[in-house]
Amino acid sequence: MPDPISGTSIYLMPGMSVKIKSPLTSKNDFGWFAADEIPGGYFSDLTYVGEITRGFVVEDTRNGTIQPAPDDEGAAIIYTHRRVAENAIWFFSVSGERGLVNVISVPIHDHSSVVHGGPAYGTYFDDDVER
Repeated sequence: MPDPISGTSIYLMPGMSVKIKSPLTSKNDFGWFAADEIPGGYFSDLTYVGEITRGFVVEDTRNGTIQPAPDDEGAAIIYTHRRVAENAIWFFSVSGERGLVNVISVPIHDHSSVVHGGPAYGTYFDDDVER
């Protein structure tokens, strides 16, 4: 699989949305040249891959969804993140350009215990007790 022409990573928590526009910089009279089908070879398992929308595809619909942005936005979508998990949003054009947005999500944690990312200020294990 070829490397994406443009890529970025964003951090989202469940419930957050973001507008993503095509990485292409030129238009013609008909708007963006967004692909209307997913090229072969990008996804080994299509089970959770979403439908292509204005050239964009979300890799795992369990973790997030895409909706078209308003028509005057061109090749743009609104992505809504659903759960604490990573995801990827691909853009495909008819001429072969592609873009990738990695979605990163970290659960809220306060370092109050080992389970919650701690310890922040020392150990929660009793290493010095003789048994």
